Amino acid sequence: MRQAENMRMKHLRALARDALEALVLDRAGRDEDFALWLDSRLAAASSDGVGTPLDPEPFRRRAKTLLSPSAFGRRRRYGDAGVDEAALEELIGTADPLLAAGRGVDALAILQPVAGALADYWPECAHWDGTLYGFFPQLDGMIAQAVLMDGVPREMRDDLAVELDRWQCDLADYGADDAFSTAIAACLQGWDEPGLEDALAGRGQSWPPGGRGDRREDALTRARLAALDAMGRTEAYLHLARAAGFHGDHAVKLAQTGRVDAAVAFAHDRLSAPDDILRLAEAVADVGQMETALDLAAWGLSRPVGGDDGEDWRFRAGRISLARWLRERAQEVGRRELMLLAARRTFEESLAREDFRAASRLADRADWPALRERLLAALLAAPYASERIEILLDEDMTDEAVACVDPHDARFFSPRDGTLERLAERAYADHPEWAITLAFRMADPIMTEGRSAHYEAAAVWLAIAARAHAASGRSGEWADRLEGLIETHRRKHKLRPLLVALRHAAN
Repeated sequence: MRQAENMRMKHLRALARDALEALVLDRAGRDEDFALWLDSRLAAASSDGVGTPLDPEPFRRRAKTLLSPSAFGRRRRYGDAGVDEAALEELIGTADPLLAAGRGVDALAILQPVAGALADYWPECAHWDGTLYGFFPQLDGMIAQAVLMDGVPREMRDDLAVELDRWQCDLADYGADDAFSTAIAACLQGWDEPGLEDALAGRGQSWPPGGRGDRREDALTRARLAALDAMGRTEAYLHLARAAGFHGDHAVKLAQTGRVDAAVAFAHDRLSAPDDILRLAEAVADVGQMETALDLAAWGLSRPVGGDDGEDWRFRAGRISLARWLRERAQEVGRRELMLLAARRTFEESLAREDFRAASRLADRADWPALRERLLAALLAAPYASERIEILLDEDMTDEAVACVDPHDARFFSPRDGTLERLAERAYADHPEWAITLAFRMADPIMTEGRSAHYEAAAVWLAIAARAHAASGRSGEWADRLEGLIETHRRKHKLRPLLVALRHAAN
């Protein structure tokens, strides 16, 4: 694929400009979808934000085409909205550079027609769409950010609020009654809320004035922060983020503006979420202070986990991400002790096979025995670890793996579980009774319930039972049991030949 792209680039560069134009125009004349895509990309690329405002028409045509259920002969199926979501994502993303540059009016020339087309189309697919709904909060936040930027006239905001409210009312019967709530609030409230000016100037202690807001208020604050960032109003951003309790955003912005010492001090005072600490560590590293970033990440991992945090999967996922980041960055700069510490903490948090292997790869011969012992102790002590058996088998700890599986209670295992089968194959000679019990626990429901699609899996388990009988000197017992199965299931024509073939499996 990469080679083909390089060759394509080489050929394009070799073409004369007029030949390339003719090639593109020829394709556009024969392919309406390509033509609409080209029009929207050219419109966005040609706007410089100085002269004529961006024309919304190319984006409206493109959005309506993408969100038309019958466009270009598409057939909609149950569970499929029939929309090219990647193309829709790309179209919406055309507004990102405009938002980043603070060009709110031009960004709205893209976002408003896309939002309108989605609002028109949603009733067509609301009852079966699985993912298209996710574009509503994305558009909502982007529109809110755009309308808060300098240069967006009040009349434009008022007109847009009316239109957004109409769309939202129309969508209320289709599960999207708050589709544009943040954008509507941004249009109506702007920067004029009582107390907001004080918060932006650093005079307000909290925002909103009455204390922490709800989800909708937080979404509006995030839109305001994004707008302030795009407009280069750094101090107002810092003041509002701190007043609103968005401490991670405040710390990251301090680091991005070179105030790393202040950011780290603020983190030690206010940050607790691993995600926030990771974001700040990345920001500190980005401004060239990697050692400070590593120390900050190590501090984040050293913080005790208490209360509900230990049970919160998002908190745990954040700690895993933080530990992995520290492990990789410490390796890059040669901080070996810190790298090994992070490797251990990563596995203790994730109990994942990939993290066990990473620790093994990073440790040298002198370090690995002690580190391995600690990792395995954490694995065996954990109440749940989805890859526990795989890791134990990788480490030739068959006895310990067997002890982790109760053959009488295999509700959480599948007969087609390759790992469990691998364990049984490895263990039947030394643990024959365990293997026999487990094998029949896996095979019996398949045979009894007549799950013909899985008869071969049942046969595989019975073959393991046969070898376990032979290993314990009980081949005669196996033969009797097998003949009983053949008789019991004699009418199951797909199963019986598989059972008959097992008569010699114990030999």
